Amino acid sequence: FFNYDYNTDLIALWSGMERMVENGKAKTIGVSNFNEKQIERILKVCKIRPANNQVEIHAYFSNKGIVEYCKSQGITVCAYAPLGSPKRGFGPKDLNEMEDPVIIELSKIYNKSPGQILLRHLIQRGIIVIPKSGNPARIRENFCILDFELQSEDFEKIENLDKNQRSFDLSIPGIPIKKQHPEYPF
Repeated sequence: FFNYDYNTDLIALWSGMERMVENGKAKTIGVSNFNEKQIERILKVCKIRPANNQVEIHAYFSNKGIVEYCKSQGITVCAYAPLGSPKRGFGPKDLNEMEDPVIIELSKIYNKSPGQILLRHLIQRGIIVIPKSGNPARIRENFCILDFELQSEDFEKIENLDKNQRSFDLSIPGIPIKKQHPEYPF
């Protein structure tokens, strides 16, 4: 069984992170995979507000609720798996937004790769992106998304791809758990 600490105290953990800032060990602190209720609990007692919430966001999982909430609280949002991570995720393997006909069509119109189209879409939503790649050419390509802008109708085409489909559910395949952690955010 996966060995969870079922007594996690988010407020105590946040207080410890604030001490890291106060002691000069960190400049800013943030959270990852936090939902609105978890962030609210921290905001009620914190001395230092979370700077960022890193969550799964891509064309098939827009995660608009948490994005809008974070923005309303002045918390930036960083997307992990911004390209959907079809080979690394645990969602349906038949969903690959890099091969979606809409994305392929737009990549031809803009003369950009499907990945560049998907990353540009998130940038235009005001979301920080951190695509993973070990391929040097793809890493360079991922930086070349600031020399074009999606037209509003093309932006909306990508918005309409949302299937509310996560690629990651935060479980570890093959490792059973006794019970769901009380802080499991989804």
